[in-house]
Amino acid sequence: MPATTRRRLDPDQRRNEILTAATRAFAQRRYDEVHLDEIARDAEASRALINHYFGDKRGLFVAAARANLERLPAIVSTGRDLDIEDTVAANTSALLDLVESGRGSFLILLGMGPLGRDPEIEAIQDDLRDRVALRMLANHLGTTDPPPEARIAMRATIGLIERALLDWAAGKGGTREQTQALVAESILSTVRNVLPAVVAAGRADDSRS
Repeated sequence: MPATTRRRLDPDQRRNEILTAATRAFAQRRYDEVHLDEIARDAEASRALINHYFGDKRGLFVAAARANLERLPAIVSTGRDLDIEDTVAANTSALLDLVESGRGSFLILLGMGPLGRDPEIEAIQDDLRDRVALRMLANHLGTTDPPPEARIAMRATIGLIERALLDWAAGKGGTREQTQALVAESILSTVRNVLPAVVAAGRADDSRS
C-alpha cells in the first residue's frame, strides 16, 4: 500500500488540530489515561510536533484547558430578550451542558486530579471569574462597569457555583436538576438581595470617610 501523505498545513492550522484532538481526548478520559501518541495519531501529527508546540503533556493540557475555559464567558448570554428568571435558567442550563461534556477535564481545572493546584491554570481561572462576573452583572445591572462591591459579591457567588459544580461533576452532589436549582437560585438571591446590601454598605462606608 502506498504511504499516507501527510497534509500540508500552516503552523497555526496544525497547532489548532493538535489542540482540538487534545481537548477531545481530555474530555473523554482521565488525565492519566491520555497518551500523547494517541493525540498525535488523532491529529495526524508527529509526537515531536506536539512537543515543539506544547512542550509536554502538562503543557498540552494547560493549552487545552485555556481553550475550553475560553468558552465559559460566552455561556453567560447577555443578549436574550427574557426576564431575569428565564435568563438565569437558560444560562445555568448551558453551563451544566458544558461541564457534562467533559467532567474529567472540569475536575482537573478546579484542582482535582494529577495536576493538583496548578498556578498557570489558577491564573486562567481567576481571569475568567472576572469576565464571567462582569457578564452576569451586565445582565442584571445594565452596565459593563459595575461598582467594585458588586464584583466582589458576584465573584463570591461564582465560588459557591464552582463548589456545586465540582461536587456534581465528581458524583458527590445531587442530580443535575438539583444542581441547576442550586446554581440558579444562588444567582437570583445574589442579584435580588446580596448585591443591593453590599452596594449600600459600600456607599455607607464612602459617606463616613
